[in-house]
Formats: sequence, C-alpha cells, structure tokens
Amino acid sequence: MLLFGIGFGVGTITLPYLLSERYGTTAYASLSGRIALFAVADKAAAPLAAVALAQAAGYGWVMGAVAAACGVAALALLAYHRL
Repeated sequence: MLLFGIGFGVGTITLPYLLSERYGTTAYASLSGRIALFAVADKAAAPLAAVALAQAAGYGWVMGAVAAACGVAALALLAYHRL
C-alpha cells in the first residue's frame, strides 16, 4: 500500500515538470487541463467498467486488463524516455 501511495505522489510531482520541459510553460495550463479531464473521466468510468467486465467474464479478466494497462503505461514511459 505504501508503494502504491508513493507512485501516486511521484506522478503528482513529475507531471508538471514533464509537461513544462516538453512543451514549455506557456502551454502548461491548457495541457494540464486536458490531461485532468481525461484522468477524472477515467477514474469515474474505471470502476463501472471493472464491474461490468467482472459480471460478464469473471474477475480474472479484470486483473488481466489491469495488468495490460500497467504494461502499456510502462512502455509509454520507456518510449517517452527515449525521445
């Protein structure tokens, strides 16, 4: 649980830095707003989608989807680092 909380904390600290480094400080507000819109929508929709998937296919598929999302996120971070 502690590592999960640290992960959220690191994301909170690094997102503004990465946005301003990549796109400059003038575009930060609009980009941050766009990211927040999708992040909030995903946080609201994810539990509903998980329940629907668990009811339709079983809880194992939910965990598989979570693992796949984590893998995609890790690959995206690696791709960003190489740019």
